[in-house]
Amino acid sequence: MPQWTGWNPRDPHLPWNPPTEGGETPGKADFYKVPLRTYLWLVVPAAIGAVLGLGLAHRGAAPAATHAAAAASPSTPAARCCSVVSSSERVYRPAHPHIGLTPIREELATATSGVAAHSTPITGAKQSGGSSGSVVQFNANPRVFAGDSQDSGTAGPTVAPDPTTIAAPPIQISDVHTVSLGPFSATIAWHTSEAVSSQVAYGLDSQTLWSAADTPSTEHTAVVNGLAFDATYRLWVEASAPDGRTAASPFLLTTPGLPAQLTGGVAGGSFLVDNQPYFPFMVWAACPGSYAPLLTAGIDLFMGKDCGSATKQLDALSGHGLVVGDAQDPAADGEVGSFLPDEWDTFLPNDIGADTVAKLVPPNGGGPRFLTLTNHFYSHAAPLPQGRGMYPALVQNADVLGFDLYPLQNWCRYDDFGHVFEAQKELVQLTGGKPTFQWIEARGMDCHDPTLNPTPATVHAETWLAIAGGAHAIAYFPYDFSADIGAQIAIDKRTIESLVPALLEPNLTADAGSGSSVKVGAREHNGAFYVIAVNGSRESATATIDVPALGDRRLVSLDGTRAVTASSGTFTDTFGPLEVHVYVSAPTGS
Repeated sequence: MPQWTGWNPRDPHLPWNPPTEGGETPGKADFYKVPLRTYLWLVVPAAIGAVLGLGLAHRGAAPAATHAAAAASPSTPAARCCSVVSSSERVYRPAHPHIGLTPIREELATATSGVAAHSTPITGAKQSGGSSGSVVQFNANPRVFAGDSQDSGTAGPTVAPDPTTIAAPPIQISDVHTVSLGPFSATIAWHTSEAVSSQVAYGLDSQTLWSAADTPSTEHTAVVNGLAFDATYRLWVEASAPDGRTAASPFLLTTPGLPAQLTGGVAGGSFLVDNQPYFPFMVWAACPGSYAPLLTAGIDLFMGKDCGSATKQLDALSGHGLVVGDAQDPAADGEVGSFLPDEWDTFLPNDIGADTVAKLVPPNGGGPRFLTLTNHFYSHAAPLPQGRGMYPALVQNADVLGFDLYPLQNWCRYDDFGHVFEAQKELVQLTGGKPTFQWIEARGMDCHDPTLNPTPATVHAETWLAIAGGAHAIAYFPYDFSADIGAQIAIDKRTIESLVPALLEPNLTADAGSGSSVKVGAREHNGAFYVIAVNGSRESATATIDVPALGDRRLVSLDGTRAVTASSGTFTDTFGPLEVHVYVSAPTGS
């Protein structure tokens, strides 16, 4: 029977044999009676590990020394906050994933030291000899230049640097912190080492929005808004000097969840929640049992009265969504608006006045009033039997107006999606600048032809056709759509959340030419331009897009797969069936 060998309490590196039956403990020499193969198994991996460890240590030595020197430098300001915590004063930490196309090591060095990756030397007047010289590299001793003798026993002549080649000091960004932080906005403040222009770029995955660049100063403040609650954004504090030097420091900004009490409002053509611009995704008549998959799909605003009071719905949502209650009921605490009778234009006479409409459903104090119209206000739809005279009175008595058109499931047309865009534009004109929305068909309803059933592609195209036309909210009907359509809605919701302040800006003049299936909307926000182009056809198309305000600018699609350059506001691109292109042109100088 083999003898048990275990851990040796005298020497953990040697095998342990217990005393023999005679009570005799093996001698030390016995501990070394180990087969040769055991030594090979132990020694060879250890040798390989030692070689690899020495190699890795050698590779990392130079960067480590560089970072250590930077940390020891007294001129480098300390970062104020570097981790994401619940306190509004400490919501940032360096972004560890790659930022755009820049390697993360470079970004982290920038965030730590405030040194721009591509700092350029200050250029001054040339000396009388006409030579600009070469860039002078400074050693640790500020009185000794690279290339000069550093022998302490040699007293050579003093050599003055060519003023045209002295490298400017790097811009340092420090003390980045929040002045205020809420579910929908944040105020950020920071310091720069010299008076420069500075701004904040932000987005869910990349730079998609920018605060306005400020005037040169060392103290800076910016407001970032249009944020989603309980979400994490990437944020870059950027600085730019007149000589071309730049610096950027990346952070993550996490917003808190919804508070217990919310208020709704409207201002500047936008729907507001707690006085901040918001772009809701809505459904009608969904009950609490359906909330989980709808919230997963990105739905965040619920209206309808078939599933109990607004208070009951708020309790069921538990701070994960917004509620718009019935305008004919007393207002509930926490609802952000109320809805007027659905498709009210169907039931009203042609000559009704605004005062009469107001008496039919007096304001209940429940915030802005939402109204869904039929599509009969639209010039390419047949008018209601009584006419179109009631629309001015309805517009006057509502704060947020939408409509349903449904080219597949109401008009039963296989390839006529362009009306989603055209009707949305007419509603924007009819409402005179009030926030608008459109209901998007999300499953089969009235037209019993399988080829007319909505698909993820049609839902995607109709959503962006409505936004290109000026919609400031999107609604989906019915709420019990399929899982694949829910997944597409979630993708569109995330894209929209990365663009909210820009999408809420007024439409710029934009066109793809008469008769084109490609429909175009454009916005400008803090010097950045956004162009939304959608092929409203199941056939491929090529379009020449004209946005006069663009001038000569380069645009990159939001997904980074294509780039175009406008000449005098015009560029050409190709589109697959029902394809959506969202182009972004960053502010000049960013």
